[in-house]
Amino acid sequence: MSAELKLREAIPEDADELLAFLKKTSQQSDFISFADMQDVTVENEAIALDAIYQSVYDEIVLAIFDGQIVGYYRLEKSDEQKAEFGVVVDKDYWNNGIASFLLEDAIDWAMDSPLKKLFLEVYKNNSVAIHIYQKYGFTTEVEKEKTFVMEKMV
Repeated sequence: MSAELKLREAIPEDADELLAFLKKTSQQSDFISFADMQDVTVENEAIALDAIYQSVYDEIVLAIFDGQIVGYYRLEKSDEQKAEFGVVVDKDYWNNGIASFLLEDAIDWAMDSPLKKLFLEVYKNNSVAIHIYQKYGFTTEVEKEKTFVMEKMV
C-alpha cells in the first residue's frame, strides 16, 4: 500500500459512498449482509450518519485509502452501557492490517465513552475474524447454532 490509510468519522456527506461500499462488500463475503439496507435512501443514510456523529454512544469510522472507503467500523448503542461492534473491510484490502487498525480505534473510542462493554456476533466458520477478536480481548459469551456472541469490557 503506497498511500497512507486514514481513519475519520463518517459524516452525512459520506452517505452515498458508504452505501455503495456496503453493497459492494456484502457481495464479497457470506459473512456480510446488505439485505436490511436495500431500501435505505441516501437521504435517510445522511440523516442517520448525522445522528451517529452527534451521539456519545454510537460511532462510525471510515478507513480511507487513495480517497475511497476501504473499510469501516460501527458501534451501535444497545443500552446505556453496551454497544454492538461491527467491522467491514473491502476484500481487495484484506490482510493489510486494516481490520486490526479499525478494531484498535473502536476500542480506544469506546474507552473514552460512557460504554462499559462491546459485543459482536460472528459466524463460527469465520476463523479469521474470531482470531482477530480474540487477539483484542473479546471472549465468547454465548454459542448459537451458527454464531458466537463475543464480548469485551472497555
